[in-house]
Amino acid sequence: MLRFVRGLAPVVALALLLPIGAVAAADQPQPVDLIFNARHLDLVGKGGAVGYKFEHSVSDEKLLGKPFTDDIKVAVSDVTPDGQRNVIVTVFTGERQRPIQNFDGVSINPVFIWFLDKLVDNYRLMSGGKHTYLKGRIRDAFLDKAKLEPVKVDFGGKSVDGYKVTMVPFEQDPNKSKMQGFENSKFTFVMSKDIPGYFYELNAEIFSTQAGTGKLTDRLVLVETK
Repeated sequence: MLRFVRGLAPVVALALLLPIGAVAAADQPQPVDLIFNARHLDLVGKGGAVGYKFEHSVSDEKLLGKPFTDDIKVAVSDVTPDGQRNVIVTVFTGERQRPIQNFDGVSINPVFIWFLDKLVDNYRLMSGGKHTYLKGRIRDAFLDKAKLEPVKVDFGGKSVDGYKVTMVPFEQDPNKSKMQGFENSKFTFVMSKDIPGYFYELNAEIFSTQAGTGKLTDRLVLVETK
C-alpha cells in the first residue's frame, strides 16, 4: 500500500540524502528546509487529528481509470517527552481503505510522504522509467529546481502566512526524450507553520504534450483539524 509502511526513516532519506550544506544560509528559507527540516506536527497534540480530502481526477476514464474523492486522517495518539508524535494514519474509507498504519516518534507529517510516493508511482505509470530514478530526480528538485513564494492561506477564519513550493522536476531532465511528453508535469505544495499538520494543499498535475496520453491530477487539501 504505502512505501513508508517500512518505516519513515528510509523514506525521509528523500531529504537526508541531500548533500550536507545544501541548506542555504541565513534569511532566505529554502524549499528543502521548509519541507523536510520543519516539525510538521507540533500544533497537533495528544488526541488531536488532521483530516484531508483527496481528489483524484483524470481526463479519460477509459485510459486512466475512474476518478474518486476520499478522506485521509492523521491522528496523534501520544506525545513523547521530547515532543515527538506517535501517529495513526488512515488512508481512505470503505472498500478503498488501506490498512491503518502506526508510526512512533515522528515529527514529519506522514501524509506528505504518502503523497510523494503516490506522485512518483503515478508519474512512472504515465511516463515510464524506473522508480528509483524518478524519486531521485524529485529529491534533487527540492534543492535546485523548486520555486518558493510566500502566500496567504485562509485557515480558521483568518489569513495566515505560508509558502508555496512549485517545481517541474523533469523539465530539463537528461532523459526527458524518453518520458513521452510528460516532462512538463508540475507539482505544488502549500504549507504554513501556523496550520496544524503544516501542509494545507498538495497538488500533482501529470500531463503530456503528446496527443492521446491523458492527464492525471491528484489534490490533497486540509479540511478538518481537532
